Amino acid sequence: MPGKSKSFFKIILNDVGCHTKLLFPKKFIRISGKYLKDSVSLNAPSGLEWSVEVKRQKGKVWLQNGWPDFANFYAIRFGYLLVFEYKGDSKFQVLIFDPSSVEIDYPLAGSDRSDFGISTQAKKRVLEVDDSRSSDNVVRACKKTRTESPSAETSSKLKQEKAKAACKVDKDRARALAYGFKSKNPFFVHLMKESHIVGGGWPNVYIPKTFKDAHGNWENNDQLTLQVAGRSWVVFCNLNLRCNQCRISRGWTIFARDNSLNVGDVCVFELINQSTKLFKVFISRAAKGTDGAENERLPGVRNEAHRSRVLESVKAFKPEHPNFKVKVKDSYLYGGSITVPLEFINSHVTIDSCSVNLQLPDGRVWSVKCYIRKKCAKFSAGWKNFSRENNLAEGDICGFELVKERLFNVVIFRVES
Repeated sequence: MPGKSKSFFKIILNDVGCHTKLLFPKKFIRISGKYLKDSVSLNAPSGLEWSVEVKRQKGKVWLQNGWPDFANFYAIRFGYLLVFEYKGDSKFQVLIFDPSSVEIDYPLAGSDRSDFGISTQAKKRVLEVDDSRSSDNVVRACKKTRTESPSAETSSKLKQEKAKAACKVDKDRARALAYGFKSKNPFFVHLMKESHIVGGGWPNVYIPKTFKDAHGNWENNDQLTLQVAGRSWVVFCNLNLRCNQCRISRGWTIFARDNSLNVGDVCVFELINQSTKLFKVFISRAAKGTDGAENERLPGVRNEAHRSRVLESVKAFKPEHPNFKVKVKDSYLYGGSITVPLEFINSHVTIDSCSVNLQLPDGRVWSVKCYIRKKCAKFSAGWKNFSRENNLAEGDICGFELVKERLFNVVIFRVES
């Protein structure tokens, strides 16, 4: 749907050069790519608007001419995270986060675009809220045990750099998933450091001052309940009145161990009940395959949120012409036909079998056979082509609006994110 807002994020894995391009995600292109013009507008919060050329080849779509100018102006480099929100009419709102997961301080709209200086990185929107400096930031020197040849040393350094880059991609992916978390309840986010994990010192987690001050009264030794996938852990907070800091301390070690938390994982703490201090915790794993309980964690939550938004759109689907909606079943995809309301077909289309046309918002049309039986009606011959060419999936909802005689406008609501 051209007017529907869709968002995606991109992690920058290469430094931007004059020939650099930015590839759109395949799923975004499948849903919204046909509505993109030959150039799109990128708008950052600074108020500047950039026109960037869109290139297409062999099913892939990317930003090219104009993209390096945009990236250089905002000093976008390796490790940056960009969130693109599609506003329709080939316009995107772009949010830019540096490698520390902090939103950058955008140059003002009056800045000279030819001056691609690096802007100061003010902390605006913060995912990592624990600003404490822990021992994991200290690098200690060690004695050399043996002398390596230059080639061996170079090879070792390359392996280390590759391992660091892979680890960083995992962490950035976890951060991005956490950024996509939305809830009507208040929540805060933590990227797990060594100081938060079992294995050294006294592991604990700060509760951000802004969150603590805005939500409830906090006392030393207050009891909190943390829930993950239906299981609960009791933890206690330690309040330091002198510096107005509050930490989750006693009980946190057990929680971290039981949930196999690792450095780079991202935890979202959602406050469910303010009076009892009940939190649901969603864990986005930096490394894959840590456990199999992801259905209750962040990816599942994001899918559920997407589903809810789509179902709201389905409820709001009230076109001016006669219409009906059908939820796609597995048999509709592989059986070659879809069951449609017999009463509607008899009242508004025909009492005998005939051909009807299905038209999408982009103007493409498919002819299908409307087959009438005594107790049911089906769209049959031609339906399989329609479903396959539009990548219909089980659970999708199709809205059919009869705009002319035997011509339906079809809107597809994709329930799975």
